[in-house]
Amino acid sequence: MSVRHSSLRQLWLASTVLFATPTVAQTVPTAPAAQLDEIVVTGVRLQAQNEISTKRTAAIISDSISSDEIGSLPDFGLGEALERVPGVSTVQNNERGEAQFLSIRGLNADYNLVQVDGVALPANELGRRNVSLDVIPSSLARRVDVAKSVTPNMNGNALGGAADLVTRSAFDGRGDLFIAGRFDIGFWDNERHFRDGGPSGQGEVVVSNTFGPNNRFGFVVSASRYIRDSSSLNSAVDNYSFFDPVTHARLAVTAPGLDTADVAPQRRRWLAYDNVRKREGVFGKFEYRHGGLEARLTAADFTHTNDEDRQSNILIANGNPVSAGISATGGSVTSANAQVDLVQYDQARGIRYVDFRVRWAPGARQFVDFGLNDAVATYRQDARLATYRIANTTNLAFTYDIERGAFPYFDVANPAFAFDPANYRQFEYGTTLDDAREQAKTAHLDWGFNVDRSDRGLGLQIGAYARRLERSYDRGVDNYRPLSSSDYRLSAVGRLSDYSPFNARGTRILIVDPGLARAFFEANRAGFAATPTNAAGSISADYDIDEDIDAGYAMARFGADRLTVSGGLRYEHTKLRSGSAALTAGAYLYGVQETDYDDWLPSFQANYDLTENLKVRAAWSRTIGRANYDDLAAREVRTVNTEGDYTIQGGNPFLKPRRSNNADLSLEYYAGRDTMASVGVFEKDVSDEIIVLRSTADEIIDGSLESVTRVRPVNAGDFKVQGIEFNLVVSRMDFLPTPFQGLGVSANLTLLDGTPPSVAMSDFTQRRLPGLFESADRVVNLKVFYISGPFTVQGAWNHVGDMLYSVSSSDPLQDRIVEANDRFDAQARYRLSRNLTLVAQAKNLTNERRRRMFGPDFGLLREELDNGRAFYAGALFRY
Repeated sequence: MSVRHSSLRQLWLASTVLFATPTVAQTVPTAPAAQLDEIVVTGVRLQAQNEISTKRTAAIISDSISSDEIGSLPDFGLGEALERVPGVSTVQNNERGEAQFLSIRGLNADYNLVQVDGVALPANELGRRNVSLDVIPSSLARRVDVAKSVTPNMNGNALGGAADLVTRSAFDGRGDLFIAGRFDIGFWDNERHFRDGGPSGQGEVVVSNTFGPNNRFGFVVSASRYIRDSSSLNSAVDNYSFFDPVTHARLAVTAPGLDTADVAPQRRRWLAYDNVRKREGVFGKFEYRHGGLEARLTAADFTHTNDEDRQSNILIANGNPVSAGISATGGSVTSANAQVDLVQYDQARGIRYVDFRVRWAPGARQFVDFGLNDAVATYRQDARLATYRIANTTNLAFTYDIERGAFPYFDVANPAFAFDPANYRQFEYGTTLDDAREQAKTAHLDWGFNVDRSDRGLGLQIGAYARRLERSYDRGVDNYRPLSSSDYRLSAVGRLSDYSPFNARGTRILIVDPGLARAFFEANRAGFAATPTNAAGSISADYDIDEDIDAGYAMARFGADRLTVSGGLRYEHTKLRSGSAALTAGAYLYGVQETDYDDWLPSFQANYDLTENLKVRAAWSRTIGRANYDDLAAREVRTVNTEGDYTIQGGNPFLKPRRSNNADLSLEYYAGRDTMASVGVFEKDVSDEIIVLRSTADEIIDGSLESVTRVRPVNAGDFKVQGIEFNLVVSRMDFLPTPFQGLGVSANLTLLDGTPPSVAMSDFTQRRLPGLFESADRVVNLKVFYISGPFTVQGAWNHVGDMLYSVSSSDPLQDRIVEANDRFDAQARYRLSRNLTLVAQAKNLTNERRRRMFGPDFGLLREELDNGRAFYAGALFRY
């Protein structure tokens, strides 16, 4: 397996298929407008028609997803809903089934921007600029627009694109009283294993209305609550050794022929997660409209919590397998060590904001737009761990069965010893607290003349923008290890559970009872000593960052009956201050690093109606992608995982932002309001790409020789990516015979052909990466639906290609990808009345397990993540 790239020749050949689509589509009969107006359009068909209309009237190259007539997007979280947008995929929360970060056109989530009503939200995740989409309920949105080209009035920090969540307005439709909501209850087939679980589900309600003289005032209020009660399993191997298939001699990782060598797993690790995830949110908007004046005040508060227990069992080979027994399918190990550990995670992430905006049209074809926004994002995680070990012993000897690309099976020779809790001695107990807070204050002022979509002739728009961001991160480490005279055993707080992983052939795992472990530590605190690295771990990771952005722009627009052209220039000045403590002469001293940079960002957009139904768009722009906060913090963070491996993570406050020249061309065909086909090609020429390098070497740590992995971000050079997008939406097929007229389809395909950057290796050589970092070479979305009277059924397929997510500067075999994966979801609706619809849905129908691969040609399994399927039933209501 390898990270694959499609050639541009293949892309262009494929494009001819969709360019031919309008010719075929023109034969599709469309009903007269008068007849269409008489049809009551609801649900998935209404969504498709709204998305077609939004794309057709947009001033830029964009796609969208809209709410249906109930006012609720078809998925539980904003991230899940966005996965249906052409060219959009998401990065999951540690691959455990929650759509978290946005990827546009397969590109790294760090390249993209998430906004609410045009304002960039602060980041509520450790270290990254990304907004965790699983915090935001989909019910907040009336529509989500995904911009793929930009104009000067848009935020420049959108190298890949920008998603803008447009919230509901009391003046939507006729402005009448609107009450709508949904409730669902369901279960995951991966139920919790170690504590009693409960049902999963969601409830939400939206209320809006207008009031006052001539209904000039309006309000919108909404509330939502979502619970996911489930478990996940991560089956990990971590590393392999390679052996000559004839001599059985161990091979170096630089030796030729590793793809045909016999491989032996060095460790087997199960991480079983019991978790309860909750999302709660409230939203309110007060509005005023009269004549040319519009004003609104919006406030929202969203939180996402995760109560999680992670039980881990590890078996680690001590030395090489028995030489004579090594084969392509297995071998035996005469000595090993083992570990059982528990980590309890209590995590909370949140976003809250207040937004004020006023728009005034003092005269015909003129407007002034002013806005203020104050937003706060928070992240807090309290992790409590308890670790127990067996030192190297022949009592843990095992044989293993292996198939390349699959999870190996370890069969211990003495299971009575290996699974007896009394043989595991306590190694550590402690807590780690991560606490981050980010506050962003934003202001903008815009003036425009003759720049509305319907305006003709020359228009002008200018504006100013300012953002003041303050971010702080605090880490607290409080770990303890038993005294040499203490002999504490797992049998006091743990047991052999009834749970056997799906790939364990009946082997059950040992678990730690979290309540007993904590009580035991408190009762025997005198038998423990604080770890000497607590003080350093609690200060070396801390940092604070202030980032000030000031921007101004000017743009012109010319509109004619069939042609619209706009262009201009945006200037952004960024000033960055980073403060952290560094170890100097045995003491940590606080220091500050400051830097600033300027960017001139021109852009151009042209839209031309070739015919009434055929539109062509062209765009060119320059955008940037600022570095993540952890990458900018000047610090070195030393951590030791539960297996005793050291990692030292450092920042780089002088990282330059990525800068990209972007070119886009799109051809779009519209047949009435029910059918749309488009093809778009794009190119991004990116300089100063940022990647995180990992190098592993032996270093002296606290007087001992340890294996240490150093992690540091660098500007890796330039790369170019070219791609093509296909999109087809047919909301009704009246040209088909009965009963197939109720069919509809929404399909899109994105293909990338990138030239990845090169990185400097630890031996000072240069190496071209095997793929673009955190970017998939293909993204496919397909939704097929069928409507018959009150009944609607739809199925959705989401495919994301191989994605490189970790790079090593010491050993290319340690590069890691998330293997191409597929997910199938389904939903059925039955409309009992205009006000009530029953809904049933299933997620991940094929029980897809995401896999992380590494090694020669990415052919060895490192981790396999099992989240299971989910089934929900509920109802949508409206008044």
